[in-house]
Amino acid sequence: MEYRQSSETLLHGEFGVYPSKGIRYALSLTRTGLHIQRLIPKPEDDQRLLLPLSDMVGCHTLRSHSSGDVFAYFSIYSYPLKKKKVTMGSGRTRQRLVRTFRVDEESEYNKNLAIAEKWATAIKCLIQEIPIGSETEFVPELLPRARRLMLLLNPCGGRGNAPQQCQTHILPMLTEAEISYNLIQTERPNHARELVQGINLEEWDGIIVISGDGLLYEVINGLMERPDWEEAIKLPVGILPCGSGNALAGAINYNAGFDQAMGSELLLNCILLLCRGTVIPMDLVSVTTCSGIRSFSFLSVAWGFISDVDVESEKYRHMGSARFTVGTMVRVASLRTYRGRLSYLPVLDAHRPICRSITLSPNGSLAQFQRSQLHRTISDFGLCEERNVMYKRSSAALDTNELPSFETSPSPSSPTALHSSSFNFDSLSGDPSDQDSVYSKDLKPQKHHQVNGPKDDLLTPLGQPLPKNWIIVEDNFVLVLAIYQSHLGADLFTAPFSTFDDGLIHLFFVKAGISRAALVRLFLAMEKGTHLETECPYLTHIPVRAFRLEPLTRKGIITVDGERVEYGPVQAQLHKGLSNLITGSCKVRLTPF
Repeated sequence: MEYRQSSETLLHGEFGVYPSKGIRYALSLTRTGLHIQRLIPKPEDDQRLLLPLSDMVGCHTLRSHSSGDVFAYFSIYSYPLKKKKVTMGSGRTRQRLVRTFRVDEESEYNKNLAIAEKWATAIKCLIQEIPIGSETEFVPELLPRARRLMLLLNPCGGRGNAPQQCQTHILPMLTEAEISYNLIQTERPNHARELVQGINLEEWDGIIVISGDGLLYEVINGLMERPDWEEAIKLPVGILPCGSGNALAGAINYNAGFDQAMGSELLLNCILLLCRGTVIPMDLVSVTTCSGIRSFSFLSVAWGFISDVDVESEKYRHMGSARFTVGTMVRVASLRTYRGRLSYLPVLDAHRPICRSITLSPNGSLAQFQRSQLHRTISDFGLCEERNVMYKRSSAALDTNELPSFETSPSPSSPTALHSSSFNFDSLSGDPSDQDSVYSKDLKPQKHHQVNGPKDDLLTPLGQPLPKNWIIVEDNFVLVLAIYQSHLGADLFTAPFSTFDDGLIHLFFVKAGISRAALVRLFLAMEKGTHLETECPYLTHIPVRAFRLEPLTRKGIITVDGERVEYGPVQAQLHKGLSNLITGSCKVRLTPF
């Protein structure tokens, strides 16, 4: 269904505000947002305020606790970009804004409530991209049931501030968006992997990791290990960045058209997009190591400089994203080269469109699967208010006064109240700086996971010759990187032309001979995505469908999605649109889940 012009007025009305000071506004709701014009007292000019739809997360109807109050209210929750204070540096950040309007047309509360619910329903339909028009009858039945999300939080990701970010930003915004959730705190490596193997798919609309990219790697592979993997892998996944690198979050942020962001700015952008709930297909890459272990990757495979920095900088994890800057400086000072054989199947007709993909709705029918009990969970981190009671929150960004004590209208569902608990999270790896390892000895023995998935029809078994149409490069390398997202980190714009389902592995390699200064310039340019414009003779980029990497240097580190795997020959093949990713926005209209 095509949308009509964005200027079409869907609703129009005149309302008071809270607290009542004789101020009245005329509101006009269009597809772009809410247009607000003050009527009383009449302003000197005809200036109007626009609350953009793209900044909104939700709208609640409310009533006062006062017994004689016949008015109904509706509050709109938005997070507009505002300029930072001078002391905070340049740029803009999102700040919470609440606008509360009083419906006072009728002398009976129920009639005023019906008007408030009409406006709230229309605003929610626009936020969730449900097709509506000026002739639509705005009734609550237009809205789907509240989305039910499983939130998986790694308390040790990044600087370990994910619990605080949950309390301050994530849970309040999800509540404002009327999203139901269970929040589960991971306790050890592969805990998330085990949890998703036992869930009932029909109970969830998505799995969201509150961490870095490593936790999503566990989730995807846990879904692929299920006997019903074909349905399980279609369950939408998402990420709220609380890790160090946050590459996928950077790609989602870019896909939405936002400026490059880091830290809390990136997190707020991603929460805002999650509340909108749009889903698009995402490519996965099957990776097979020398021992025959197969896994699925959504981000990258790295060998050499990048994987060295990734693993060796673990000792600086307390520094957050700055760990990679320190790790890069250390590794540049002692630059290594690696002898290897790189084979790949090129895509001869590949182009570099900066475009966005049509989305995919998740399958409606999902097979039954026995659910194991979810344990050691956290729900509100001290935000003890149920969703049927409006809570207060102060903000320097509010241009309205503090809200009164309101009660919300009955909601069809509300998040389950769970209990917090202590945790104990083990280290993911041993000493990453140990360079004396060889193929079979660089990692402690790990449990073998039986991963399912589509056949790698472009690959032959490791150790067997590749087809003749493959290209083979044997040389000394500084780094080899296969990436299938636009970002390698929130601030590393590695493949600006990459999209979530372009069907391409973007293969980069830097050959030996590059100077330290040239390598630093290359990574500085990568922050803006201009590294290919430098025309560095040592840098090569090739779009491929599959590749094989055979290290000929006995010491080294290979990572998949930032996680260290066994060292030795490795090969990979792309599987187009195998999973679904919650992005919340795209350049073309998408279908919300």
